[in-house]
Amino acid sequence: MSSEFFHKDISIFLEKRVDWEGFFRLKSPEAVDLGEELETYKTVLSSLGDICEDIETDSKPAWHDEVVLKDGAVQKPAHIVAGYNRLRDAGLTCMMLKPEYGGYGLPNLLNIFYLEMLSRADTSLMTIVGLSAGAASDIQKYGSEEIKQRYLPKFASGEIAGCMDLTEPQAGSDLGSISTKAELTDGRWFIDGGKIYITNGGAEVHLVLARDAETFAQSKGTTNGLNLMLCPVTLPDGSKNTVSVSRVEEKMGLHGSPTCAVEFDHAEAFLLGERGNGFRAMLDLMNAARLGVAAQGLGIAEAAYRQARAHAADRVQFGIPIIQQPLIKSMLSQMAMEIEAARALLYRTAALSDRMEATEIYLASDREDYETDRVTLQAELESGQQLLRFLTPLCKYLATEVANDVSRRGIQIHGGSGFMAESSAAHYHVDSIITTIYEGTSEIQASFALKEMGKGALDPALASLVQDLKSLRKNHPEQVAQLNQGIADIGNALPTMLEDISYAMLNSKRICDMIISVMVGTELLFQADASEEKGALAEAYINRKMLEVEFNAKRILSGDATRLARYDKILGL
Repeated sequence: MSSEFFHKDISIFLEKRVDWEGFFRLKSPEAVDLGEELETYKTVLSSLGDICEDIETDSKPAWHDEVVLKDGAVQKPAHIVAGYNRLRDAGLTCMMLKPEYGGYGLPNLLNIFYLEMLSRADTSLMTIVGLSAGAASDIQKYGSEEIKQRYLPKFASGEIAGCMDLTEPQAGSDLGSISTKAELTDGRWFIDGGKIYITNGGAEVHLVLARDAETFAQSKGTTNGLNLMLCPVTLPDGSKNTVSVSRVEEKMGLHGSPTCAVEFDHAEAFLLGERGNGFRAMLDLMNAARLGVAAQGLGIAEAAYRQARAHAADRVQFGIPIIQQPLIKSMLSQMAMEIEAARALLYRTAALSDRMEATEIYLASDREDYETDRVTLQAELESGQQLLRFLTPLCKYLATEVANDVSRRGIQIHGGSGFMAESSAAHYHVDSIITTIYEGTSEIQASFALKEMGKGALDPALASLVQDLKSLRKNHPEQVAQLNQGIADIGNALPTMLEDISYAMLNSKRICDMIISVMVGTELLFQADASEEKGALAEAYINRKMLEVEFNAKRILSGDATRLARYDKILGL
């Protein structure tokens, strides 16, 4: 198989599944040559694909090389430094930053393509680059103009990188337990405390979530009173700040990505956004990071699938390549199908985020040159943002679980050789495990999605799917009927599930799987209309998944919260 980092799924979605004309008209009153803009995007992605091929070649044999802490400095493996330098020299470290800060102002969808491709080439490097770009985007949104001018051009040039400092020993996903303190003294902010498991913790710029000292006691245990602080390792006057890395963790995988314990000893910092509203500001970075981790999972899954497929085509047993064995053929087909599903949901969500951003820009202006009136656009923005909050955890949940499953099957297809320490098949699986954990575990993502359902996100999402399916009925009558039945199954099961919050939580992953299946099935039908080769995949996916939706609906309808009492007995609670 060709490496094809800039692969056909990206091309199909880029060219045929995005309303670029509407996007550009909302974003700017200036006329845009749509064909020229898309060609620019393709050129960027093609160049990135070439770089990723080189990065992958260097990274595979160096997977075991570890980050080390030497004399207080975090030192990354040589292949990580070389890969980062390739991206930096090509100007591809922070592509979403605005041109006035040295970036290209590219849409989020392009960034998702970028992160998927880079993750496939070197997952550790993608972790460093993706998180740093996310930190820069948060500075762009919440920093003062002085702060933005001071730091963002250096992010864009690749001169500096950033990290996000959230986790503390007692505060993992429960950010209300954060005790790192930010104190305002004579007009200057200082941070005291420590953070653990900080990805890219040796970076030059730390975005730190810290509790405001003034309201520390009153806000403890809540997400109120948190400040988002920019804490640089080197202060503006050139002196060294009192922020340090005390430890670099040894991990199962992602060996080239630093994971650090960071200490703040009255380190000077700068407030981003409004005082006390740091949690809300950090949510932007966290949500972007969740989509980034979904792209990371996709990249790992794609790499694992391609490696397994190539091995199956070459490995001869009982006189034929094992790819011709029915069970292996079935396994590889399911791997491909699951990857396409995760990709369809993620790309659709990223395109929606771009549309909402463009709508926000238009509504914030005094323009009146769009064909849709402002009241209607405001309503579209509110419903679209609600849908984004719903889809983001679903994307992270699906793509990372797919990465886990596909990479595990990849080991199975390799047989004994896949279990060897030097096997890339094993490396992909080990790297995939963390994607279901950081930025919120799969279970937490399912609970987030359930929370959004409780706020009313599901009904409009399903109603929109029903409208989409009407437009697809002519070309795909059988598949549309199956999907409509799946939507009906969800509607029938939901009241029973929501009768008891404990039962709802118990079934949160099950209902997420059902919703994902109908959403992905609909998107794959749209792609089948755009590309004939997608037809067989869409049909196979819908046939398989609607049976699962039916089963899951029956499972929900057949039980209640008393099932938890049985679990208590099994666990001896």
